[in-house]
Order: sequence, then structure tokens, then C-alpha cells
Amino acid sequence: MLAYVLRRLLLMVPTFIGILIINFVVLRMQGPTLKDEISQGSSQGGEGQKIERGIASLESFIARFERSGANLPSLVNTRGFADKADAVRWLRAGERRAGMTRKEEAKRARSELDLWFLGRWYAEPLQAVLADNALAGLHGPASVAFSYAAYIPVQAEDYPPSLSAEQKAEQTPDELAEREERMRRLGGIVVRNAELRDLRVSYHNGEAGFVTDDPELAAKRAKLLAWYERHREDFAHSGARAWRDLVVATGFVKIMGGLFTGDLVSQSRNQNVYELIADRWQISFWLNFLSILSAYAIAIPLGIRSARRQGSLEDRVTTNALFLAWSLPSFFVGTLFLYHFCTPHGGRDPWFPNRAMPADADTLWMSTPRYLLTLGWHWCLPLIVLCYGSFTVLSRYMRGNLLEQLDADYVRTARAKGVGADAVVYRHALPNSLITMITLSAGLLAELFGGSVIVENIFSVPGLGTLLLDAAKQNDAPLVMASTVISVSLLLVGILVADLLYGVVDPRIRNRHA
Repeated sequence: MLAYVLRRLLLMVPTFIGILIINFVVLRMQGPTLKDEISQGSSQGGEGQKIERGIASLESFIARFERSGANLPSLVNTRGFADKADAVRWLRAGERRAGMTRKEEAKRARSELDLWFLGRWYAEPLQAVLADNALAGLHGPASVAFSYAAYIPVQAEDYPPSLSAEQKAEQTPDELAEREERMRRLGGIVVRNAELRDLRVSYHNGEAGFVTDDPELAAKRAKLLAWYERHREDFAHSGARAWRDLVVATGFVKIMGGLFTGDLVSQSRNQNVYELIADRWQISFWLNFLSILSAYAIAIPLGIRSARRQGSLEDRVTTNALFLAWSLPSFFVGTLFLYHFCTPHGGRDPWFPNRAMPADADTLWMSTPRYLLTLGWHWCLPLIVLCYGSFTVLSRYMRGNLLEQLDADYVRTARAKGVGADAVVYRHALPNSLITMITLSAGLLAELFGGSVIVENIFSVPGLGTLLLDAAKQNDAPLVMASTVISVSLLLVGILVADLLYGVVDPRIRNRHA
């Protein structure tokens, strides 16, 4: 049995990694909404204000997305092998031409923004463009792209918290020195970013292409080249570094590293992803736990009763009623419940609240029994909607599996030996018929964590399903990946537990791997 468990554990590792990679790639197909954020940030004001807001929005975007790895390629990073020709190709792709169609203009704008987002790997190729007199027409856009490639984000949370006089007195000299060093380093980065911002060369990108009209072009260009020489070590290419970054400097590795160290931050909420999940998961857990418990508590006895009365009027009525209930989708039933039972009609007050959670102010002074009754009143309809679809299917599986076992040879032998009907069913047939039920329960741990998106949205449940739906809409990869890591881990653990339970209920499986 130990070899059986070890084999299952070894298979879980590539399965876990494969699921995460597929999920991450699907998320990245949409890509970061860089263009939308810049447009929103610069949609108001005059031309100068639009430019300033666009720059601030882009720098804010880079700062937020660098923390989650959204500024990096998904799985393979070839930017370390870029040269001047690659930089020229990117710059030309962002150049506007006369007679461009709307589709071509959208592609051009996207290429221009993507160039600004390529990171430190393109600092050296862009410097080579700036140093080439033959490429004078590209010096304007190259200076802007270079300033973004060399940009180092600094956010408010990067600074150490302010200390009162009493708190400073409690600090050791080493701690104070470390604090001062951190402040000095961050101040140097801010000054460095400001220098790059001031050295951007003004240009126009019209139907005639790039036109540089900055009277300080020569001075800014010389200062940019001198600035690069002072910081050359930060951007110098090397073959070893490029090959290392090929796999290591990717969005997938960045997110996985943040997930396993616990410091990954949600892009849309700017909060630790595990803190966000911890605030929501308990509601989804208890709602799904009660629905699953109710579904199995109803399905197993109902399936046994139907199997023991096969072909009777009761069995036919039960089968047809459950089939009808199963055919009704949960969102349809939930919407009907919300309309008929949670909405006032004809002067009648609603029977149930339209929210699955009572307001905190209403429950502040409630006793525990009254609070549980209030919570049950709010959860009644969501539990019914979550439960009915599950127990209809589970009861039919239970009935079919039990009927199959009751027709087996060993059951007929037991009956021939005079074993009672109840003993035949509960002692002999039922344990073997639970194999399928165990298989169906393998995903219960993940289901308890994940919640139900549809039901939570219909009944305004502030659970994990609602949170993950919002994260998916906003393409919040860190939050979605954090939930995926937890869900996949629980799913694989559930499958392992199910494999072990097979051996518990079926001696043949246990003896085979003994």
C-alpha cells in the first residue's frame, strides 16, 4: 500500500505543475490592459495634461505589474538576446503612416506601448539606437522607450513606516542605520527616475512618421548616453545572463515565487492575495459544506430506497421527479427563487431576504441562537439551489451502483445461504457500491474552497466565488493563480484520499497493493 501511495504522490507533481501552466497561459492570452489604463488616465484635460497623466499612468502601471510579473513573458523570455536591430524593428512598428486602417492603427499603438513595457533587457539596444547618428529620426521615441526600460518602480509601501520619537528610541543603532540606508537608496532611485523623465526627447508621431522637434535634442541625447555609461553595469548583456533569464525571468516563475513566499499582491486591489482569500473563503466553505452534506444525506438513503423498490410506482415517480429537477439549471431556479420569494408582490412582504448574509449592524447584539436562526433564514434559498442539483445526480448514481451489486453472483450466493435482505444490502452490496460515490467526492475539498460563482452572484454572497469572478473580469492574474494553487492542491489531495478510501471499502484493491 505504501508503494501505491508513493506512486500517486509522484504523479501529483507533474499534474500540479501542468494545471498551473495551462491556467497561467490562458490568463495571459488576454494580456495586461496597458492601453486601457493609459487611455483612462489621460482622457481628460489639455494636451499637456494628457501627456503628463499618460506618463504617470504608465509608470504606475509598470510599478504595479512588475510586482506580479505581468510585465514579463509568460513562459520563455528571449529579451536577453535582443540587439539594436530588434530595437529598430520595435520602433518602426510603432511609427504612424499615412492611410492606415483602424486595425493597422490599433496594432501600431499596441506595438508602441509594448515597446515601453519590454524592461531592462532593451536598455542597451535602445542606447545603441541613440548612439547611431544614422538613426536620428528614431532618437525621440528611442529616448522615451529607454526611459521606461531603465525605470525602477518605487511605491509608497517600499518606504519604511514613519517612527515617533519613542519608537526611534527603541530602535538599535543597526536598525536605524539600516533604515537610513534604505531611505537613501530609495531616494537615489527617485532621483534617477526623475533624471530619465527630464531627458525624454519631445517628438511627434504623425502621418509623416516620427518627427523630432525638441530644441534640446543634442543636449538631452548626450546626457542620456552619459547617463547610460554611468549605469552600464545594470543593463550590460551577457550570454550566461540571457540564458538564465530565458526561463527564470518569466511571469510564471515570478508569480509562483510570490505565491510560495506569500508576498504576492493583487493587481486590482493592491492587497496580499492570501489576505483577500482568507477574508472570503469561510463563507464559501460553510455554504458549500452544508450543501454537500445535505446532498449526500439525501442522495444515499434515497438511492438505496429506490434500488430496493426497483420498478415500483414509488421508484418511477421518484426517478421522473429527480430527472425533472436535474434538468433545471441552478441559475434558473435561483433567479425564480429570488423573484418569487425575495421580492415583494401585491403588497406582500418577501418571505426571504435577497442577500445571503445579514448586515453586521443587524447581528451585532444578537445572541448566538438568534444569530444562527437569522443566518439559516438568509442561507435557506442558496442552500436549496446548491443542493438540489447535486443530490438528484448522486441519488441516481447510488441507485444504479446498488442495483448492479444486487445482481452480482456473490449477492445471489448470500441470499441462497439465507442471509436477510437488510444484511445483503447494507453488509455486502452497499460497501462495493460506494466506489463511484467516493470517486465523485474526490473534488469536494476543492469545491468547498472554490465556492459557487452563480449562486453567490444571484444571492449577493460575499464569498470566494464572487471574488474570483471579479478577479477574472479584471485579469488579476496573481489573485486567480493564488486561488488556482489552493484549489488544485485540494483537488489532488481529495483524489489521493479517494484512492485510499477505495482500499478501505474494497478488500480486493487493498490486497492488490498490500
